[in-house]
Amino acid sequence: MEKIGVGSENAGMDKKELPRFEIIDRATELAYQVFNCPTDDHITGIYDRLVWNELHGLGELGAVTLH
Repeated sequence: MEKIGVGSENAGMDKKELPRFEIIDRATELAYQVFNCPTDDHITGIYDRLVWNELHGLGELGAVTLH
């Protein structure tokens, strides 16, 4: 049987996915450091900011800033 070259057979395990898991782990750590009782919204907000920061080379700058 011939294989068709259409992406990875293990798409969820590609190495490109690993940084996302590292970022969500870091977002969770930061949320628990800053908020008494962080919610999923806190973690998601920090995650979104960390992703945006990564795209702009800013690291964790402002990821948990309260307004």
